[in-house]
Amino acid sequence: MNSLFDLIDMKENFSDLTILSFGGGQDSTTILYKLIFDEIFKATYSSTRLLVLFADTGNEHPFTYQYMETTIKPLCKEHNIEFVSITNDMGYHGATWQSLTGQWQNAKPTIGSVAYMKTCTHNLKLNPQYRFVEKWISENFVDIPYNKRKRGFEFFAKFYGKIRWLVGIAKGEENRVADASAETALWKKQAIVVQYPLIEIGLDRQGCQDYINSIGYEIPMPSNCMYCPYGSNHMEILWLKKTYPDRFNEWVELEQAKLDAWIETPKNLGVCGKLHKEGDRKGNAFTLLDLLAEAKSKYPNVSLAQLNEFKWSHGHCVSSKY
Repeated sequence: MNSLFDLIDMKENFSDLTILSFGGGQDSTTILYKLIFDEIFKATYSSTRLLVLFADTGNEHPFTYQYMETTIKPLCKEHNIEFVSITNDMGYHGATWQSLTGQWQNAKPTIGSVAYMKTCTHNLKLNPQYRFVEKWISENFVDIPYNKRKRGFEFFAKFYGKIRWLVGIAKGEENRVADASAETALWKKQAIVVQYPLIEIGLDRQGCQDYINSIGYEIPMPSNCMYCPYGSNHMEILWLKKTYPDRFNEWVELEQAKLDAWIETPKNLGVCGKLHKEGDRKGNAFTLLDLLAEAKSKYPNVSLAQLNEFKWSHGHCVSSKY
């Protein structure tokens, strides 16, 4: 593993702009704190200008929104760091991808499922950030055109250097790192270098929690959408049902609307992405309510404190790659 001093010598032709994709969870929060409080880390991974971007899916946990308002935004303001929350009313989301639940409530309802393509991260996190930055660089750097076709990124790289784009993925989650060689968009290859600082310095999830504790800040909840299909496991479902029963019920209703709309489909799957295989319900979708019943049977005496401990200990949609 390279030391921080070795990594300093490995810099590419970076511009003065560094962007942090901020999900509001423990990993990206650790990166932000280290950019502020760790001088060696800052010298390694930041440039003159730092832009922190949060792309709002409309389905984040209430704690995530609260933590940003009470801790992250004031801290960024204190240190003259530009923080932008990209919401759907700003015009950077796609026409049909205004929010997670909004996408599911189209003319023929759909639902996020472990069985379907993973498109929510791309449409609700990555695309809004790229569109925002395309406009932002045209407004903040001289002679950078803006035509919504990514040409501005190419001009930016030519005249100013590449944009360092930091992503919060911890050591131990290397399977979530996107294959850079598989990138096909020319503008990305020319203008952006994605870096994973936590992996490079060997900081895992526990290490992130320990670091945040060590500098005296509250540990945020791991980031994921409240209705993430990859959070459809026993403990997550019990936590959501006990903590936010109305939100759980809404998720159940969204799933049922999808199942009703596609009732003639041979494999009509719900959030869990599987069918019942035994008994009278063979062939029917295994639903969130089925999962909840299974979870209650498996953990009949689990306490809210235990569920909270579990919830705070992990987080990401581990199948999403950045």
